[in-house]
Amino acid sequence: MGSYDDVASEYYDAELHPTCADFRAASRVFLQTFFSKEKPQGRIADVGCGLSLLNGFVHENLVLVDSSIRMLRRNVGPAEKRLVNVEEKGFGSSEFDWVFAILADPFNSIPAWKNIREALRERGRGVFIVPSYCWVSKFRSRVPEERPRLARFVRADKSSVFLPSIVYSRAEQSALIESGGMLLTDFEQVFVRELSQISSFKISEFLLENDAILDVYCVEKV
Repeated sequence: MGSYDDVASEYYDAELHPTCADFRAASRVFLQTFFSKEKPQGRIADVGCGLSLLNGFVHENLVLVDSSIRMLRRNVGPAEKRLVNVEEKGFGSSEFDWVFAILADPFNSIPAWKNIREALRERGRGVFIVPSYCWVSKFRSRVPEERPRLARFVRADKSSVFLPSIVYSRAEQSALIESGGMLLTDFEQVFVRELSQISSFKISEFLLENDAILDVYCVEKV
């Protein structure tokens, strides 16, 4: 199994990796609506940030957290950067008003959830975005090359690398969130019809326009 350092140099190339690009576009659709409605304030962390989408929404008091140094280095600007694997160690203690984890399926585990909880202030809130269970259950079960709980990336040199990608049903994810000591306050989805276009056949061949492309879990520290 590989790491995100293995794909960092080409991950955001939409021609090489249109599935990643579609999930990123769907995440941006959600964030535009969410920030317009909720207007998150205070100290904010973007966990597993990669090339951070939050940089376009949060202009101060933003901390970028990732386990890949090559991903972190893709970000420019004043945001603080922390090289941390959130499944192995904490990234803050009662520090943040908000924690966002966008396309967070690589670290969807109880240790990560407990560290997210530890990083939040009392009544702090979190937003956890993953590829939809609808898509994962259809795609990975029908494509022989895919493996459970892993995402396959075909790199520019045609070699494949498998990376962690853990997506649960709504009921299973809700139980995991509670096991991590968090309260699930809302569940939302982004649907295929909300995107102006779908570039990846891995999505277009498996989802209809009324199917969800993303699942979004909103949580609170209690």
